[in-house]
Amino acid sequence: MDQKKIFNPKIWLTLFAVAHTFAFALWALMAGFATDAEVVEWLIEDGLPTDQIIVDEMRSAMFFLGVMAISIVPPFIATAFLLKGRAQAIMTLVCGGTFVMMWLLATYGEVSLEGAELGPDLLMGVVFAGGILYSGYLHLEDE
Repeated sequence: MDQKKIFNPKIWLTLFAVAHTFAFALWALMAGFATDAEVVEWLIEDGLPTDQIIVDEMRSAMFFLGVMAISIVPPFIATAFLLKGRAQAIMTLVCGGTFVMMWLLATYGEVSLEGAELGPDLLMGVVFAGGILYSGYLHLEDE
């Protein structure tokens, strides 16, 4: 099978947008609407204080994270469906670079600051970012 068919920017950008929306962005948005009891349960699991100020800030931060996460999706979808040829390839590289930066910052935060393991959930970002970047690169010569 031809690499250009496997690494079609439209496919990779759409895969990322769908996966990101349903696996992360909507979850973060909905966490902003969690009840105080649910947030307190999460804080207790992490061994954090459960003051009302912290509960309110946690809900606010989760909602804000969800808004930020969902706002990255439209440029990816627009690049996939509104552009063609070299313009699509260039914007695919821009989207892929943006995703690499998001992944690096998120991974740094989880692994270095929170002490999490570099597990499959974090490495999945490398697969998506690499696929998006490579698809853009392969199609740079398209008309």
